[in-house]
Amino acid sequence: MNTRLIRAVLIKSAKIITNLNLFQSIPPSVNEHHLKNERISTRLFMLLLALSLVILLLYNSLITVIKTDSITKPTFEQYEQLYETHPITLTCPCETILISYETILNINYTLHQVCTSFLTSEQWFMYLYNTSNNISNGSISDSRQSVPFLFQALSVFCQLANRTISDGLFQFRLNQYISTTVTPENLFQSQIQTFIRQFNSSITKNFIRSLDLVQSITHTNVLYSARQTNYRLSLLDNATHVGSVPVMYSECDCYSSAKCTEQVSVSTPDAHVLSNVSGLYRGCYTIEALLQSTLECFYDQICINNLRSYLNISSTVNMTALDSSSKTRYSVKSTIKELLDQLMIEEWNPSWSYESYYNECQPIECTYIHETKNGIVYIITALFGLVGGLITVLKIVVPRLVKFIRWIIRKWRKKITPQMSTVGT
Repeated sequence: MNTRLIRAVLIKSAKIITNLNLFQSIPPSVNEHHLKNERISTRLFMLLLALSLVILLLYNSLITVIKTDSITKPTFEQYEQLYETHPITLTCPCETILISYETILNINYTLHQVCTSFLTSEQWFMYLYNTSNNISNGSISDSRQSVPFLFQALSVFCQLANRTISDGLFQFRLNQYISTTVTPENLFQSQIQTFIRQFNSSITKNFIRSLDLVQSITHTNVLYSARQTNYRLSLLDNATHVGSVPVMYSECDCYSSAKCTEQVSVSTPDAHVLSNVSGLYRGCYTIEALLQSTLECFYDQICINNLRSYLNISSTVNMTALDSSSKTRYSVKSTIKELLDQLMIEEWNPSWSYESYYNECQPIECTYIHETKNGIVYIITALFGLVGGLITVLKIVVPRLVKFIRWIIRKWRKKITPQMSTVGT
């Protein structure tokens, strides 16, 4: 029973499809040739329409399209995610273009360990002054007389370097970072590191120029030292004239060169040298002697202990050697001049916050371009948009195409039929 019903339905459906006519003429034609053209046109129309829709569906589903998306006021976390997936096309205009360095950058620094050692302490100076005042009745022949002034100058250089860096950093933090769009983190870090190197180079060169200028003025004007370390002054002609005699240091006189020096030594009242203080010099000017000196003795506890005994310094005074094993950019035998050429900086410790920069930038929105596939909604919308025009075109073209093809076939058959009849006879 069910089989007969299904068979009847199939037969009826086939009959409907066979007789389906979407191009029926008005009034309906009874000409069998015209009816056949209309039915063939209907079948071809449906076939072409189905093929066209399938092709359009596949095309819109498979093609890759370039799409621009945007996010309004994205958070830092959203920006990081976007940059990770779209690093090249991501653009985020900043609401704040000028950003102060002090909000995104912090620079700490460490000076050479001598600047925090006993060598630059007030207690050390006081012991040296008390010792030097008791040596040789105040005579300057004993080089220990120079020691207090050398370390006092060293302390001043530490203070001057620290002040120079602090003032420079204050001015540096007033600068502003300029960016119209959010700078990628790797580029931001590279720029900040470049700014820090430029700042370091700038303040160091300015400091060296200032020191060179002071030295040049001192040498050019042949200024007398108040301690008579470059010239000895004496009264002449019954105290009516003052004479000067250049001081000699290691067969070099201060008249010939202001940079004459000799090693600091500990000697007896009769000028017998007991010990030399390695690396430490005295000369025409305290500053010139200090610049040529090194701190190598003060890295050696034995040398320090010997110096303590020669200067009669109490054992209660903390005189611990400098740490030669610590991480340092200088060697034990680096001169004070070499230290000052780097502003006595042991290490820069800059830190910056990219997130702080991003928050200060306050991007209005982030736009990015990416490749994607068309969504189902777009595909359906596109098909509906095209199907109307497609149906119209097929309705115009298909009937005419069928008529033309059948006309060609009829002509061909008429031409072939006489030839076949002639052959048969």
